[in-house]
Amino acid sequence: MSLIGNFFSGLGLYNLLILSILVYISFILLKRYVWSVDGDVRYSQCEPPGPWGLPVLGNLLQLGSSPHKSLTKMWTKYGNVFKIQMGSRPTVVLNGLETIRQALVRQYEDFSGRPDFYTFNFIGKGISMGFGDYTPRWRTHRRIAQNALAMMLNSRDNPMHIFIEAEAEVLVGNLIDQGKGNTPIDPHNEIYLSVGNIICAMCFGKRYQRDDPDFQQLIKNNDDFMSFAAAGNPVDIMPWLKHFPNPPLKNFLGILDTMNKFCDRKTDEHLSTYDSSYLRDITDALIHFVKETPREEKEAVGLTDDHILTTVQEMIGAGFDTIATTLQWSILFMATNPEFQKQMQAEIDSVIGKDRYPSYNDYENLPFTEACILETMRHSCIFPFALPHSSTRDSILNGHFIAERTLIFINMWSVNRDPANFPNPEKYDPYRFYDEATKTVDRVMAEKFIPFGMGRRRCPGEQLAKMELCIFFSTLYQRCSFATVPGMTYEYESKYGLTLKPKDFVVSVEKRT
Repeated sequence: MSLIGNFFSGLGLYNLLILSILVYISFILLKRYVWSVDGDVRYSQCEPPGPWGLPVLGNLLQLGSSPHKSLTKMWTKYGNVFKIQMGSRPTVVLNGLETIRQALVRQYEDFSGRPDFYTFNFIGKGISMGFGDYTPRWRTHRRIAQNALAMMLNSRDNPMHIFIEAEAEVLVGNLIDQGKGNTPIDPHNEIYLSVGNIICAMCFGKRYQRDDPDFQQLIKNNDDFMSFAAAGNPVDIMPWLKHFPNPPLKNFLGILDTMNKFCDRKTDEHLSTYDSSYLRDITDALIHFVKETPREEKEAVGLTDDHILTTVQEMIGAGFDTIATTLQWSILFMATNPEFQKQMQAEIDSVIGKDRYPSYNDYENLPFTEACILETMRHSCIFPFALPHSSTRDSILNGHFIAERTLIFINMWSVNRDPANFPNPEKYDPYRFYDEATKTVDRVMAEKFIPFGMGRRRCPGEQLAKMELCIFFSTLYQRCSFATVPGMTYEYESKYGLTLKPKDFVVSVEKRT
């Protein structure tokens, strides 16, 4: 989705020249669209309404640098289901909790597909689960991946919480050291490295030193991938661009090849040392299912062992940026809202004290802390559109006809900023999710936004993400206090990219005693 806001930076001058020529030719050769009296395209009665767009470019120019805000503004004009043109791709945008629930839960068979984006043919060797289309093979692949995660997270000997607790302690120590003498700090790098180590522990069963070559390679792989994704993939919405020289795409394919080789090497190491009586990590759990899933079951849907083992690469990518970005937002929100930070710290002190570090078992006894986590996820909305969906067949949604293979955007921003459910949605307020009378989380309100998605494509790593956020949040604010730096200006505006990150900021950090 980041291709929208950064479309032109991803194209380059040579493609802009091509586009200019094609736009000119298109204006001459293409039939004019039929205009409605207010300047919109006049669709047939049951097709979604939407704004008029230019030939070739469609509605790209109308989306600007903050597409999530532009599309949410269109929502107020066109309703919960409207249509735009993304380059050469007809696109339907779904807005509002109930419409999204209707599509992804009640009509999941119609809207659980993935578009045939050109770059999807290369991510995860082209056999990715997350980017794969909704087929019998995908359903089997997804079930195996979920079972592998559950095997590690639900085991009595589950080591994941131990890895997370240890890494949270390291993060706290590093932040305090950097902030000595009232030195302002940017927490981004330390958070990123700590979360990266959690991913390594989950996938490869070990915590790395910061200067370890494998760890540095993993960090670089992810940085390179995110940089390309943030610049946009114009070829995905204008497939004809693949026939022209495209240096950014060539670089991206090189990044993917490096990632594939790295993960293949780690998988080979695990295969050579695999012990079915002791599963060390997710890679071992996936190997377990490679060996235990009947060949006939895999062959019936076209699932190979390589499909299953490549899943570890997806788990690395999915877990890296999401948790790190959420933690960055939390520090910004707490530093600028000290009253909420103090209340959360008082709760942590009361439940856990200061003589031990928090654990995941404490989570159910920390309702205000959980409310702060929920409000951080709601307000930041780091994935404003999730990954794009595609309609699997002709269907009717909310009375509107949607053709098979239509590109579908799920506007999560419209859910999180819906004033009907969240009055004054621009305000950061954990009390939205906290019932002060009962001192509990308001579960009804918590169901009104969907940070992990819903339906068949719901995030399979939700349980792990909640564990990480709980332990990191409670450890950070048990041991540290964050404050704004005098003279600095703070804002909640985000940098648009693959995820919505806070703009660069610094805070002061003080060790709590």
